Amino acid sequence: MFDLEGGGTQVEADDETISESTIQGQRIIFEHLPAYIFEQKLKEDATDNNFRGYYNVVKHISERYRWGNDLFKKLSRNISLVHDSYIEGDEFNRKRCYDLNYWLYDNVYKNLESSNTNDTDYFKDISTKLQGVWKNIVDNEFKDRPYQCYPDKELLLNMGYLQEIKDLFDFYEDYNEMKKEIIADTSGSCRRYVEYLKQRIPVYYTWRDSCKVPEYTCKRYIDDYMKYRPASIVPDLSPWVVLTYPGNKCYATVYDIFVKAKEQPKRNDGIYKKKMEKLEKLNPGKSLLNISMGEGLRGSEFFIPGDHDDYWLRLKWDILLYITDDITPPVLGIVGTLLIFWALYKVRKRIRPNINYDDIKLLYGSEESLNSSTDSYDYNNDYNNDYDNDDYSNSNSSYNLSYASTLDY
Repeated sequence: MFDLEGGGTQVEADDETISESTIQGQRIIFEHLPAYIFEQKLKEDATDNNFRGYYNVVKHISERYRWGNDLFKKLSRNISLVHDSYIEGDEFNRKRCYDLNYWLYDNVYKNLESSNTNDTDYFKDISTKLQGVWKNIVDNEFKDRPYQCYPDKELLLNMGYLQEIKDLFDFYEDYNEMKKEIIADTSGSCRRYVEYLKQRIPVYYTWRDSCKVPEYTCKRYIDDYMKYRPASIVPDLSPWVVLTYPGNKCYATVYDIFVKAKEQPKRNDGIYKKKMEKLEKLNPGKSLLNISMGEGLRGSEFFIPGDHDDYWLRLKWDILLYITDDITPPVLGIVGTLLIFWALYKVRKRIRPNINYDDIKLLYGSEESLNSSTDSYDYNNDYNNDYDNDDYSNSNSSYNLSYASTLDY
Protein backbone atom coordinates (compact mmCIF):
# COMPACT_ATOMS: atom_id res chain seq x y z
CA MET A 1 0.00 0.00 0.00
CA PHE A 2 1.23 3.48 -0.70
CA ASP A 3 -0.05 6.98 -0.20
CA LEU A 4 -1.15 8.99 -3.19
CA GLU A 5 -1.30 12.69 -3.70
CA GLY A 6 -4.68 13.95 -2.54
CA GLY A 7 -5.41 11.42 0.17
CA GLY A 8 -5.73 8.11 -1.61
CA THR A 9 -4.42 4.67 -0.84
CA GLN A 10 -3.69 2.04 -3.42
CA VAL A 11 -2.37 -1.41 -3.85
CA GLU A 12 -0.96 -2.48 -7.16
CA ALA A 13 -3.67 -4.22 -9.14
CA ASP A 14 -1.79 -6.63 -11.36
CA ASP A 15 -3.52 -9.27 -13.45
CA GLU A 16 -3.43 -11.83 -10.64
CA THR A 17 -5.63 -9.67 -8.38
CA ILE A 18 -8.48 -9.61 -10.88
CA SER A 19 -10.24 -12.80 -11.88
CA GLU A 20 -13.25 -12.81 -14.16
CA SER A 21 -14.09 -9.22 -13.12
CA THR A 22 -14.36 -10.06 -9.42
CA ILE A 23 -11.87 -7.96 -7.49
CA GLN A 24 -9.59 -10.14 -5.41
CA GLY A 25 -7.66 -8.92 -2.39
CA GLN A 26 -7.44 -5.35 -1.17
CA ARG A 27 -9.47 -2.75 -2.98
CA ILE A 28 -7.96 0.46 -4.28
CA ILE A 29 -9.57 3.44 -2.58
CA PHE A 30 -9.36 7.23 -2.70
CA GLU A 31 -10.32 9.04 0.45
CA HIS A 32 -11.59 12.17 -1.31
CA LEU A 33 -14.19 10.36 -3.42
CA PRO A 34 -17.84 10.44 -2.25
CA ALA A 35 -18.37 6.67 -2.05
CA TYR A 36 -15.48 6.26 0.39
CA ILE A 37 -16.53 9.27 2.47
CA PHE A 38 -20.04 7.88 3.05
CA GLU A 39 -18.72 4.39 3.69
CA GLN A 40 -16.50 5.75 6.46
CA LYS A 41 -19.49 7.46 8.06
CA LEU A 42 -21.25 4.09 8.23
CA LYS A 43 -18.21 2.56 9.92
CA GLU A 44 -17.71 5.24 12.57
CA ASP A 45 -18.14 4.30 16.22
CA ALA A 46 -21.52 4.96 17.82
CA THR A 47 -21.90 5.73 21.52
CA ASP A 48 -25.69 5.83 21.88
CA ASN A 49 -28.66 3.83 20.67
CA ASN A 50 -31.52 6.20 20.00
CA PHE A 51 -33.87 3.31 19.21
CA ARG A 52 -32.90 0.98 22.04
CA GLY A 53 -36.44 -0.23 22.66
CA TYR A 54 -36.71 -1.83 19.24
CA TYR A 55 -33.88 -4.26 20.01
CA ASN A 56 -35.58 -6.15 22.82
CA VAL A 57 -36.64 -8.80 20.32
CA VAL A 58 -33.00 -9.49 19.42
CA LYS A 59 -31.37 -9.14 22.83
CA HIS A 60 -30.35 -12.81 22.63
CA ILE A 61 -27.87 -11.77 19.94
CA SER A 62 -26.09 -9.35 22.27
CA GLU A 63 -26.18 -11.99 25.03
CA ARG A 64 -24.48 -14.55 22.78
CA TYR A 65 -22.04 -12.23 21.01
CA ARG A 66 -20.03 -9.41 22.56
CA TRP A 67 -20.22 -7.39 19.37
CA GLY A 68 -24.04 -7.39 19.42
CA ASN A 69 -24.62 -4.12 21.32
CA ASP A 70 -22.06 -2.26 19.25
CA LEU A 71 -23.76 -3.45 16.07
CA PHE A 72 -27.15 -2.35 17.40
CA LYS A 73 -25.85 1.17 18.11
CA LYS A 74 -24.29 1.51 14.68
CA LEU A 75 -27.39 0.20 12.92
CA SER A 76 -29.60 2.75 14.69
CA ARG A 77 -27.17 5.56 13.91
CA ASN A 78 -26.84 4.46 10.26
CA ILE A 79 -30.58 4.26 9.69
CA SER A 80 -30.78 7.90 10.77
CA LEU A 81 -27.70 8.76 8.70
CA VAL A 82 -29.17 7.45 5.45
CA HIS A 83 -32.45 9.29 5.95
CA ASP A 84 -30.73 12.49 7.04
CA SER A 85 -28.48 12.28 3.95
CA TYR A 86 -31.45 12.38 1.62
CA ILE A 87 -31.22 15.23 -0.92
CA GLU A 88 -34.15 15.89 -3.22
CA GLY A 89 -33.18 15.09 -6.78
CA ASP A 90 -29.92 13.41 -5.80
CA GLU A 91 -29.16 10.47 -8.07
CA PHE A 92 -27.62 8.44 -5.26
CA ASN A 93 -30.23 8.55 -2.50
CA ARG A 94 -31.14 4.93 -3.19
CA LYS A 95 -27.51 3.99 -3.63
CA ARG A 96 -26.84 5.09 -0.05
CA CYS A 97 -29.69 2.80 1.00
CA TYR A 98 -27.89 -0.06 -0.76
CA ASP A 99 -24.76 0.92 1.14
CA LEU A 100 -26.67 0.42 4.39
CA ASN A 101 -27.92 -3.00 3.24
CA TYR A 102 -24.41 -4.01 2.29
CA TRP A 103 -22.98 -2.63 5.53
CA LEU A 104 -25.35 -4.76 7.64
CA TYR A 105 -24.66 -7.97 5.73
CA ASP A 106 -20.92 -7.33 5.73
CA ASN A 107 -20.77 -6.61 9.47
CA VAL A 108 -22.87 -9.60 10.47
CA TYR A 109 -20.75 -11.87 8.27
CA LYS A 110 -17.39 -10.58 9.48
CA ASN A 111 -18.42 -10.64 13.13
CA LEU A 112 -19.69 -14.20 12.85
CA GLU A 113 -16.59 -15.24 10.93
CA SER A 114 -14.35 -13.82 13.65
CA SER A 115 -16.25 -15.59 16.44
CA ASN A 116 -14.53 -18.48 18.18
CA THR A 117 -16.94 -20.99 16.68
CA ASN A 118 -17.12 -19.34 13.23
CA ASP A 119 -20.91 -19.19 13.37
CA THR A 120 -21.56 -18.17 9.77
CA ASP A 121 -24.37 -20.74 9.71
CA TYR A 122 -26.40 -18.22 11.72
CA PHE A 123 -25.84 -15.46 9.19
CA LYS A 124 -29.26 -15.60 7.55
CA ASP A 125 -31.13 -15.90 10.85
CA ILE A 126 -29.35 -12.97 12.52
CA SER A 127 -29.51 -10.78 9.41
CA THR A 128 -33.23 -11.42 9.01
CA LYS A 129 -33.98 -10.51 12.64
CA LEU A 130 -31.96 -7.30 12.43
CA GLN A 131 -33.70 -6.39 9.19
CA GLY A 132 -37.00 -6.76 11.04
CA VAL A 133 -35.81 -4.26 13.66
CA TRP A 134 -34.67 -1.92 10.90
CA LYS A 135 -38.07 -2.07 9.17
CA ASN A 136 -39.93 -1.34 12.41
CA ILE A 137 -37.73 1.68 13.10
CA VAL A 138 -38.38 3.13 9.63
CA ASP A 139 -42.12 2.42 9.81
CA ASN A 140 -42.46 4.27 13.09
CA GLU A 141 -39.69 6.87 13.17
CA PHE A 142 -39.31 7.90 9.51
CA LYS A 143 -42.79 7.44 8.08
CA ASP A 144 -43.15 11.19 7.39
CA ARG A 145 -39.85 11.49 5.52
CA PRO A 146 -39.88 12.02 1.73
CA TYR A 147 -37.89 8.81 1.34
CA GLN A 148 -37.77 5.60 3.36
CA CYS A 149 -34.85 3.21 3.18
CA TYR A 150 -35.91 -0.37 3.90
CA PRO A 151 -34.03 -3.68 4.05
CA ASP A 152 -33.73 -5.24 0.60
CA LYS A 153 -34.91 -8.85 0.82
CA GLU A 154 -34.33 -9.42 -2.91
CA LEU A 155 -30.55 -9.29 -2.62
CA LEU A 156 -28.79 -12.62 -3.02
CA LEU A 157 -27.05 -13.87 0.10
CA ASN A 158 -23.58 -14.15 -1.36
CA MET A 159 -20.83 -11.80 -0.19
CA GLY A 160 -19.03 -11.78 -3.54
CA TYR A 161 -22.20 -10.76 -5.35
CA LEU A 162 -22.98 -8.04 -2.79
CA GLN A 163 -19.43 -6.71 -3.08
CA GLU A 164 -19.49 -6.64 -6.89
CA ILE A 165 -22.72 -4.64 -6.86
CA LYS A 166 -21.20 -2.24 -4.34
CA ASP A 167 -18.07 -1.85 -6.48
CA LEU A 168 -20.29 -1.04 -9.46
CA PHE A 169 -22.36 1.50 -7.53
CA ASP A 170 -19.27 3.10 -5.99
CA PHE A 171 -17.85 3.55 -9.47
CA TYR A 172 -21.05 5.30 -10.57
CA GLU A 173 -21.03 7.58 -7.53
CA ASP A 174 -17.36 8.50 -7.97
CA TYR A 175 -17.63 8.97 -11.73
CA ASN A 176 -18.42 12.70 -11.86
CA GLU A 177 -15.62 13.64 -9.47
CA MET A 178 -13.07 11.56 -11.36
CA LYS A 179 -14.31 12.92 -14.68
CA LYS A 180 -13.59 16.50 -13.60
CA GLU A 181 -10.08 15.52 -12.52
CA ILE A 182 -9.38 13.58 -15.71
CA ILE A 183 -10.47 16.46 -17.95
CA ALA A 184 -8.47 19.02 -15.94
CA ASP A 185 -5.27 16.94 -15.79
CA THR A 186 -5.47 13.89 -18.03
CA SER A 187 -1.87 12.79 -17.70
CA GLY A 188 -1.71 13.13 -13.92
CA SER A 189 -5.12 11.53 -13.43
CA CYS A 190 -4.13 8.61 -15.63
CA ARG A 191 -1.15 7.81 -13.41
CA ARG A 192 -3.26 8.32 -10.33
CA TYR A 193 -6.26 6.16 -11.26
CA VAL A 194 -4.79 3.49 -13.54
CA GLU A 195 -4.67 0.81 -10.82
CA TYR A 196 -8.16 1.75 -9.65
CA LEU A 197 -9.45 1.38 -13.20
CA LYS A 198 -7.87 -2.07 -13.46
CA GLN A 199 -10.25 -3.16 -10.73
CA ARG A 200 -13.42 -1.21 -11.55
CA ILE A 201 -13.66 -1.15 -15.35
CA PRO A 202 -14.10 -4.96 -15.61
CA VAL A 203 -16.87 -4.79 -13.01
CA TYR A 204 -18.57 -2.04 -15.00
CA TYR A 205 -18.57 -3.83 -18.36
CA THR A 206 -19.64 -7.21 -17.00
CA TRP A 207 -22.54 -5.83 -14.94
CA ARG A 208 -23.77 -2.83 -16.95
CA ASP A 209 -26.32 -4.76 -19.04
CA SER A 210 -28.05 -5.84 -15.84
CA CYS A 211 -28.85 -2.16 -15.28
CA LYS A 212 -31.43 -2.39 -18.09
CA VAL A 213 -33.60 -5.03 -16.39
CA PRO A 214 -36.17 -3.61 -13.92
CA GLU A 215 -36.12 -6.56 -11.50
CA TYR A 216 -32.34 -6.63 -11.20
CA THR A 217 -30.52 -4.83 -8.40
CA CYS A 218 -28.72 -2.27 -10.55
CA LYS A 219 -31.89 -0.96 -12.16
CA ARG A 220 -33.67 -0.77 -8.81
CA TYR A 221 -30.98 1.53 -7.38
CA ILE A 222 -29.56 3.39 -10.41
CA ASP A 223 -31.88 5.27 -12.77
CA ASP A 224 -29.61 6.01 -15.73
CA TYR A 225 -26.41 3.96 -15.82
CA MET A 226 -25.52 5.41 -19.25
CA LYS A 227 -24.64 8.71 -17.58
CA TYR A 228 -21.60 7.00 -16.05
CA ARG A 229 -20.09 5.39 -19.14
CA PRO A 230 -16.28 5.59 -18.84
CA ALA A 231 -15.85 6.12 -22.59
CA SER A 232 -18.11 9.18 -22.52
CA ILE A 233 -15.20 11.17 -21.07
CA VAL A 234 -13.24 11.01 -24.34
CA PRO A 235 -15.10 13.81 -26.23
CA ASP A 236 -14.27 16.20 -23.38
CA LEU A 237 -10.54 15.51 -23.51
CA SER A 238 -8.04 17.73 -25.27
CA PRO A 239 -7.65 16.85 -28.98
CA TRP A 240 -3.93 16.61 -28.34
CA VAL A 241 -4.54 13.81 -25.79
CA VAL A 242 -6.65 11.88 -28.29
CA LEU A 243 -4.04 12.25 -31.05
CA THR A 244 -1.03 11.29 -28.94
CA TYR A 245 -2.38 8.60 -26.63
CA PRO A 246 -0.97 5.64 -28.66
CA GLY A 247 2.53 6.78 -27.71
CA ASN A 248 1.73 7.36 -24.03
CA LYS A 249 2.40 4.31 -21.85
CA CYS A 250 -0.26 5.13 -19.26
CA TYR A 251 -2.94 5.87 -21.86
CA ALA A 252 -2.07 2.65 -23.69
CA THR A 253 -2.43 0.71 -20.42
CA VAL A 254 -5.88 2.17 -19.84
CA TYR A 255 -6.86 1.23 -23.38
CA ASP A 256 -5.82 -2.38 -22.75
CA ILE A 257 -7.86 -2.39 -19.53
CA PHE A 258 -10.96 -1.55 -21.57
CA VAL A 259 -10.19 -4.21 -24.18
CA LYS A 260 -9.70 -6.98 -21.60
CA ALA A 261 -12.75 -5.88 -19.62
CA LYS A 262 -14.99 -6.20 -22.67
CA GLU A 263 -13.80 -9.77 -23.18
CA GLN A 264 -15.15 -10.85 -19.77
CA PRO A 265 -18.38 -12.90 -19.58
CA LYS A 266 -21.52 -10.96 -18.80
CA ARG A 267 -23.21 -11.42 -15.45
CA ASN A 268 -26.43 -10.45 -13.77
CA ASP A 269 -28.67 -11.32 -10.84
CA GLY A 270 -30.44 -14.02 -12.85
CA ILE A 271 -27.21 -15.85 -13.66
CA TYR A 272 -26.06 -15.80 -10.04
CA LYS A 273 -29.46 -16.90 -8.76
CA LYS A 274 -29.59 -19.89 -11.12
CA LYS A 275 -26.03 -20.84 -10.27
CA MET A 276 -26.76 -20.65 -6.53
CA GLU A 277 -29.86 -22.81 -6.97
CA LYS A 278 -27.82 -25.42 -8.81
CA LEU A 279 -25.07 -25.37 -6.16
CA GLU A 280 -27.64 -25.75 -3.39
CA LYS A 281 -28.99 -28.88 -5.06
CA LEU A 282 -25.51 -30.31 -5.55
CA ASN A 283 -24.35 -29.35 -2.04
CA PRO A 284 -27.40 -29.42 0.26
CA GLY A 285 -26.85 -27.64 3.55
CA LYS A 286 -23.59 -26.02 2.46
CA SER A 287 -23.25 -22.26 2.91
CA LEU A 288 -22.87 -20.31 -0.31
CA LEU A 289 -22.01 -17.04 1.41
CA ASN A 290 -18.39 -17.06 0.39
CA ILE A 291 -18.57 -18.98 -2.89
CA SER A 292 -17.13 -17.00 -5.80
CA MET A 293 -20.08 -16.81 -8.16
CA GLY A 294 -18.16 -15.08 -10.94
CA GLU A 295 -15.67 -17.89 -11.39
CA GLY A 296 -16.18 -20.58 -13.99
CA LEU A 297 -18.84 -18.81 -16.04
CA ARG A 298 -16.92 -19.14 -19.29
CA GLY A 299 -17.81 -22.41 -20.95
CA SER A 300 -20.63 -23.16 -18.52
CA GLU A 301 -24.39 -23.15 -19.05
CA PHE A 302 -24.43 -19.67 -17.48
CA PHE A 303 -22.00 -18.17 -19.97
CA ILE A 304 -23.01 -14.96 -21.77
CA PRO A 305 -20.24 -13.65 -24.05
CA GLY A 306 -18.77 -10.21 -23.49
CA ASP A 307 -19.03 -7.37 -25.95
CA HIS A 308 -16.37 -8.91 -28.21
CA ASP A 309 -15.51 -5.61 -29.83
CA ASP A 310 -11.80 -6.14 -29.34
CA TYR A 311 -11.26 -6.34 -33.10
CA TRP A 312 -12.89 -2.99 -33.75
CA LEU A 313 -11.05 -1.33 -30.90
CA ARG A 314 -7.77 -2.66 -32.23
CA LEU A 315 -8.69 -1.54 -35.72
CA LYS A 316 -9.34 1.98 -34.46
CA TRP A 317 -6.02 1.85 -32.60
CA ASP A 318 -4.16 0.76 -35.77
CA ILE A 319 -5.86 3.48 -37.82
CA LEU A 320 -4.86 6.09 -35.26
CA LEU A 321 -1.27 4.80 -35.22
CA TYR A 322 -1.21 4.97 -39.02
CA ILE A 323 -2.47 8.54 -38.95
CA THR A 324 -0.04 9.72 -36.27
CA ASP A 325 3.04 7.83 -37.53
CA ASP A 326 2.65 7.68 -41.32
CA ILE A 327 0.31 10.46 -42.40
CA THR A 328 0.77 13.27 -39.91
CA PRO A 329 4.55 13.93 -40.45
CA PRO A 330 4.40 14.42 -44.27
CA VAL A 331 1.16 16.38 -43.98
CA LEU A 332 2.76 18.67 -41.43
CA GLY A 333 5.77 19.04 -43.74
CA ILE A 334 3.58 20.05 -46.68
CA VAL A 335 1.58 22.44 -44.55
CA GLY A 336 4.78 23.97 -43.20
CA THR A 337 6.15 24.48 -46.72
CA LEU A 338 2.92 26.10 -47.87
CA LEU A 339 2.98 28.40 -44.87
CA ILE A 340 6.53 29.48 -45.71
CA PHE A 341 5.56 30.27 -49.33
CA TRP A 342 2.48 32.12 -48.16
CA ALA A 343 4.56 34.20 -45.76
CA LEU A 344 7.07 35.04 -48.52
CA TYR A 345 4.22 36.01 -50.83
CA LYS A 346 2.74 38.34 -48.22
CA VAL A 347 6.13 39.96 -47.57
CA ARG A 348 6.84 40.39 -51.31
CA LYS A 349 3.40 41.92 -51.82
CA ARG A 350 4.09 44.44 -49.07
CA ILE A 351 7.45 45.63 -50.48
CA ARG A 352 6.55 45.55 -54.20
CA PRO A 353 5.96 49.09 -55.64
CA ASN A 354 2.34 49.83 -56.32
CA ILE A 355 2.47 51.52 -59.78
CA ASN A 356 -0.82 53.04 -60.97
CA TYR A 357 -1.89 55.02 -64.02
CA ASP A 358 -0.72 58.35 -62.58
CA ASP A 359 2.73 56.85 -61.96
CA ILE A 360 2.91 55.77 -65.60
CA LYS A 361 1.99 59.29 -66.77
CA LEU A 362 4.77 60.72 -64.63
CA LEU A 363 7.17 58.17 -66.07
CA TYR A 364 6.39 59.28 -69.65
CA GLY A 365 6.19 62.98 -68.76
CA SER A 366 2.57 63.63 -69.91
CA GLU A 367 -0.59 62.02 -71.22
CA GLU A 368 0.33 63.15 -74.74
CA SER A 369 3.65 61.32 -74.53
CA LEU A 370 1.80 58.24 -73.39
CA ASN A 371 -0.62 58.47 -76.36
CA SER A 372 2.29 59.05 -78.75
CA SER A 373 4.01 55.98 -77.42
CA THR A 374 0.83 54.00 -77.87
CA ASP A 375 0.41 55.15 -81.47
CA SER A 376 4.00 54.20 -82.19
CA TYR A 377 3.33 50.75 -80.75
CA ASP A 378 0.25 50.40 -82.99
CA TYR A 379 2.20 51.43 -86.08
CA ASN A 380 4.98 48.96 -85.42
CA ASN A 381 2.51 46.15 -84.95
CA ASP A 382 0.65 47.03 -88.17
CA TYR A 383 3.87 47.25 -90.11
CA ASN A 384 5.19 43.95 -88.89
CA ASN A 385 1.92 42.18 -89.61
CA ASP A 386 1.71 43.59 -93.15
CA TYR A 387 5.29 42.62 -93.81
CA ASP A 388 4.88 39.03 -92.68
CA ASN A 389 1.34 38.30 -94.02
CA ASP A 390 -0.38 39.46 -97.28
CA ASP A 391 -3.84 37.86 -96.97
CA TYR A 392 -7.07 39.38 -95.67
CA SER A 393 -7.13 37.44 -92.40
CA ASN A 394 -3.80 38.92 -91.32
CA SER A 395 -5.04 42.38 -92.20
CA ASN A 396 -8.07 41.78 -89.97
CA SER A 397 -5.75 40.62 -87.17
CA SER A 398 -3.80 43.85 -87.53
CA TYR A 399 -7.04 45.81 -87.11
CA ASN A 400 -7.88 43.89 -83.93
CA LEU A 401 -4.45 44.56 -82.46
CA SER A 402 -4.71 48.22 -83.31
CA TYR A 403 -8.16 48.44 -81.67
CA ALA A 404 -7.03 46.61 -78.54
CA SER A 405 -4.10 48.96 -78.07
CA THR A 406 -6.46 51.92 -77.71
CA LEU A 407 -8.26 50.40 -74.63
CA ASP A 408 -7.60 51.93 -71.20
CA TYR A 409 -5.86 49.20 -69.14
